[in-house]
Amino acid sequence: MDDRLDPVTRASDQDREKALARERDRKDLREWLAEWRYWLGGGVILSAVWGVQCLRKDELGFYWPVTPLGIWAAVLVAIAVWPRSGGGDGEG
Repeated sequence: MDDRLDPVTRASDQDREKALARERDRKDLREWLAEWRYWLGGGVILSAVWGVQCLRKDELGFYWPVTPLGIWAAVLVAIAVWPRSGGGDGEG
């Protein structure tokens, strides 16, 4: 960027960059929350399969959906806390 730009132009560029960063953060949050909704749906389906198995065997068995749901949840939490790459190209 040219250092000879007036302060108003420089400030407007900074405001635009901040607005783009806020919009990117909102988009990332929406996508992350959507992933949790998928996780919840998967939990309902896996629990239904487990419940049908228990009904067929006529006994409560080990709640095996905890394993895939736990791994999936750990990945989602890791996505939330993992540092994002600094590039503004939408990848990260």
